[in-house]
Amino acid sequence: MNNLLDNISTLFNKYGVKSVTMDDIAREFGISKKTLYQHFENKTDVVYKVALFEFDNEREELEKLCQEHQHVIDQLFVISKLMIEINFKLTLSLTYSMDKYYSKIWSELLNKRETHILNIITNNFNTGIKQGIYRKDVDMNIIQHFYAFLLNIKSIEMYNDWIVEKFEDTFKTIFIYHIRGIANKVGIEYLEKHF
Repeated sequence: MNNLLDNISTLFNKYGVKSVTMDDIAREFGISKKTLYQHFENKTDVVYKVALFEFDNEREELEKLCQEHQHVIDQLFVISKLMIEINFKLTLSLTYSMDKYYSKIWSELLNKRETHILNIITNNFNTGIKQGIYRKDVDMNIIQHFYAFLLNIKSIEMYNDWIVEKFEDTFKTIFIYHIRGIANKVGIEYLEKHF
């Protein structure tokens, strides 16, 4: 089932959700529509299950990164970079058709995603304070708004050309700027040594 969901996701991202039909899916993967309807009630169910599949994949990847990178600054770096890269991979046709034709599913997915990521960021921030790496006097609400902006697909689309052109340099500069704002002396020393 996961393989099927992954393949359908690729189709949606390439052609947009609205233009891909159940016939297209069956034909593309060489299965009958009857077999397809054993897995899905209808096209809306396909869209919903693919959206949840993508969310689960993203959540697993984020959790893996959190485990692999124990230092809070390293962890924040890889999490932030992954989120922006995922947003860049979403095509305009996909986001447009999801928002227009499946707005309830799209809204639910974006809300789940934002809640999950902001929880990770909040945990990272609180851990960094406990470990003596981040400043205690930074307002977490402001940090959450900053990350909510980074997660906003439309804000990424608005600056897409500018950011993509020199992604590595742009991302690193913004990240260093951000860490200098939230880190204390210990955190800044780590930043300067490793970044």
